[in-house]
Amino acid sequence: MRKRSGADDPDAKPADLDSRRQALGDLLEGARKRNDPPPESTARGSALGTAFKVATEFLAGLLVGGGMGWYLDKWLGTGPFLFLLFFALGAAAGMLNVIRHAIRMNRDVQDEIAKSNGEHRHEAGRRSRS
Repeated sequence: MRKRSGADDPDAKPADLDSRRQALGDLLEGARKRNDPPPESTARGSALGTAFKVATEFLAGLLVGGGMGWYLDKWLGTGPFLFLLFFALGAAAGMLNVIRHAIRMNRDVQDEIAKSNGEHRHEAGRRSRS
């Protein structure tokens, strides 16, 4: 005769069911740990994504500025003057975007450090203990 599982067996003891539930929970937890990515690889992927974003924003500034200057030079017949001017403006806009992103990242890190130390940042940037 086939042995019945605890779920099907009306005579199963609660202790047996609890131990089986605990064993199943341990198995599931082990499977979750095996399938979760390690935290450092997640942080590395996030940093790589941020680097690509910043590089793309800078490159976009260069390309848009250079493209506008080239088009205006062709249209107005002014030679390389407007191309160089708008290329420089695009480079400045790209650098401004990079600087803004760096400031935002720095502020986020400072907020995270302040939160872990039990401090709160006021809107003026000053910190106070709570």
